[in-house]
Amino acid sequence: MLSKNDLKEIIEETISHNIDDFFNGKEVKTTHMLDHIFPRERKIRSLIGGLETSMGTRVWEPLAKEFAKKSGYDVCDEKKFNSSVPVIPDNVTTFISLWEKKKNKDPSLKLQQYWVELKEYIKDNVDLDSLDFRKIPKGEGVDVILACDSELIMFDIKTNQLNAGGGPKFLKNIMNWYAYLALKEYPGDVRCFLAFPFDPHSGKFWAKEGGKVTPLIKAEEAFVADEFWDQLTRVKGTTSIIEETFKGLGSEFGKKFSGHFE
Repeated sequence: MLSKNDLKEIIEETISHNIDDFFNGKEVKTTHMLDHIFPRERKIRSLIGGLETSMGTRVWEPLAKEFAKKSGYDVCDEKKFNSSVPVIPDNVTTFISLWEKKKNKDPSLKLQQYWVELKEYIKDNVDLDSLDFRKIPKGEGVDVILACDSELIMFDIKTNQLNAGGGPKFLKNIMNWYAYLALKEYPGDVRCFLAFPFDPHSGKFWAKEGGKVTPLIKAEEAFVADEFWDQLTRVKGTTSIIEETFKGLGSEFGKKFSGHFE
């Protein structure tokens, strides 16, 4: 089992390497009228805004993969999966749409039941030898794929700044992931979900944002902070260790990039 010190080393290395990489050769090339009034502040906003936007791919995804690897999961190539998935046949699209409608009406319906019914429907109603393949459209792909024993785990790490009504779109993407796997005749157990890396509402994420995630089920089809990280590390309270490591890096680490803001 990973220790707290193990986690801190993984976190510090991931953060340091990927933030270094972000700023390497980075320049603000676009101009704005406010450059004439707040030139330094505008540059800071542009660079830090870019880093914020890329936190998913530069920090959270690599961190999730490293935690998982150290905890005994196999980290699969999500790019390979996203680049070639079956084109969902029309009759399966209809099946998905009907299930999606039921799930939006009754969020207590579990996607694990959908997975069971979907596999059964495809087995009886689809000629798998006639399928075409394509790349998953941008914004609909899987961020991380892990395998452990006979289970495949697929998830998307989302920004904590959610738009109202995002839940049905998240649901649609996840239902399609299950469909791609069913059409590929994946034989094992599958779990697909959304992950939010931290709680900006200090423990009140589900009270504040839960409506935007509906109809996904809390802590089963969508996870936030420790609900997510602790699954990968098998250590309780991983989020506080992540925050503690950010604080430990602190302003001294940040100073090395100060030249980019001049």
